[in-house]
Amino acid sequence: MPTIVFGLLSVALGLWGASIWWWSVVEVLRGLVPMVLLVLGLVALGAGLTKMRDGGASPEQPDAELMENSPRAGE
Repeated sequence: MPTIVFGLLSVALGLWGASIWWWSVVEVLRGLVPMVLLVLGLVALGAGLTKMRDGGASPEQPDAELMENSPRAGE
């Protein structure tokens, strides 16, 4: 029960604070969104390069499983 009360109080104070200091929240989001996109892009780039390096995907060799499940495989 105390956890629920604390959660409701935190949500109420958070909404109140966000409405009072709306422009500060907007400024934080304007700075945070590009940084999050940059980090996510670097993670995706790293994952793609790792997959290519490990031989998981190569443009020269089509994936055998995809070729087996393709509609043209039975022709």
